[in-house]
Amino acid sequence: MPCERCIPALAPVDLVLDTDLGSKISKTGETFSFHLAAPIVIGGHELVPAGTPGQGEVIHAKKAGGSGTAGELVLAARYLSVGSQRLRLRSMHIAQRSEDAIGKIDAFNAATVMSPVPVALVGFAITGRNNVFPKGTPAIAKTAEVFQVPPPDGSGATSDQSTRPATPPVGP
Repeated sequence: MPCERCIPALAPVDLVLDTDLGSKISKTGETFSFHLAAPIVIGGHELVPAGTPGQGEVIHAKKAGGSGTAGELVLAARYLSVGSQRLRLRSMHIAQRSEDAIGKIDAFNAATVMSPVPVALVGFAITGRNNVFPKGTPAIAKTAEVFQVPPPDGSGATSDQSTRPATPPVGP
């Protein structure tokens, strides 16, 4: 019999960042918060409501550098807090990336190839852009494993049983 309160592995979840993140302001190893943007609905039943808080981790952060190198930022969604349990997440994706300025440097250096050396080296002062993900940025992640959602009241009753009105006694 299938689990009525189970979220399958690799189910997509929509998230929203609750913190400003960026290759210039974030540090490798720090954590950040986010929340569920839309409820997780399985089989027509809302198992996890929108707004459920979660936590992620900055895996790698590096500021933009000289010579046009772009900033680097690698983020991971770790979990959503569902009651007293953690719904583990993976495969976080934010559809935004920084640009580098290497093309600008190459064009500048090509144009100044006949110039004295100090002018050509000015191109190395150009820096790439830092990754910036402001608070409110949407993201997508996936569930890492099958997760059984605990009943809302903790009694083991299904939502159909807990919302049914009591039947009045029949008799004289």
